Amino acid sequence: MLSRLMSGSVRNLEREYLCTVRLLDDTEYTCTIQRDAKGQYLFDLICHHLNLLEKDYFGIRYVDPDKQRHWLEFTKSISKQMKSQPPFTMCLRVKFYPPDPAALKEEITSWLSFSHKR
Repeated sequence: MLSRLMSGSVRNLEREYLCTVRLLDDTEYTCTIQRDAKGQYLFDLICHHLNLLEKDYFGIRYVDPDKQRHWLEFTKSISKQMKSQPPFTMCLRVKFYPPDPAALKEEITSWLSFSHKR
């Protein structure tokens, strides 16, 4: 019985990955994601954590083992995009700068877009 419980726990660990995302202010957000989680799920978690509603200007970037930078594709599985082994490390970055910063509705969007070093 104990071996069956332990093997179930191991199976759960194999289905979940630890993921750390460095935010624009150099703090880190750490979470656990399912093996088949798509990029949109992680992005939504981060936006919820930051209370960020105007999401279109941001993306998640990661560096592969060959030191190449890539944008995480939100429609694809995270684990299939990452060439490294878990735990995964990524960064929230500004993907597009607003053409008219005065038209932004949320102060947090402006602050994240323009207040931090890149």
